[in-house]
Amino acid sequence: MRKKELSLIVKYLERVLRILDQVEISDKKLRERYAEYLVALELLKRGHKVQILDEREDKSADIYLPDKGKRVEVKTGLIDEDGYADASFGLGKQIIQKKFDYCVFVTFEGHKPKEFIIFTHGELREEVKKMIWRGKRKEFGAAHPKTNPCLLCRYPTYEEYKRKIPPKYRLKVEKNLHMYPERYVGKWSKIK
Repeated sequence: MRKKELSLIVKYLERVLRILDQVEISDKKLRERYAEYLVALELLKRGHKVQILDEREDKSADIYLPDKGKRVEVKTGLIDEDGYADASFGLGKQIIQKKFDYCVFVTFEGHKPKEFIIFTHGELREEVKKMIWRGKRKEFGAAHPKTNPCLLCRYPTYEEYKRKIPPKYRLKVEKNLHMYPERYVGKWSKIK
């Protein structure tokens, strides 16, 4: 997709989400699609060739980078009143089956993206097993623990993360994200 068209799509989707926000309607599916286009535009601006939706040669992730042969999965999380957001990986099959090379977790405040948190597949691979094995973390967030136990959590601070997540449920990648956000937030250079 070309930059001009992608920029227009992002612009108009942002307007739609803003209008919905003004009338207090939250459209999760539209927000997810907006995030995919937004991440694709960011990657295009950084010199990557991007393919999305039906134009993807490899459809296992949301975005395909044909010049690199890499796949980018996009996850979204709406920040709640406590400053908390999560990315859902369902039962973790995407991670276990290596369906992507990179994951971009976009947190939103209303209709506005707040953070782009970038992970490599390797940073998440071992963690998914812990998400499932540690009681599916259902006590603190999985709305549907039988079908959606694999959550990646983002809190405003490391202190808040420690206060909300019991030690046995803490994941190394989450601890690192909260202790060293500069390694993840806006770290587009990870995508090579």
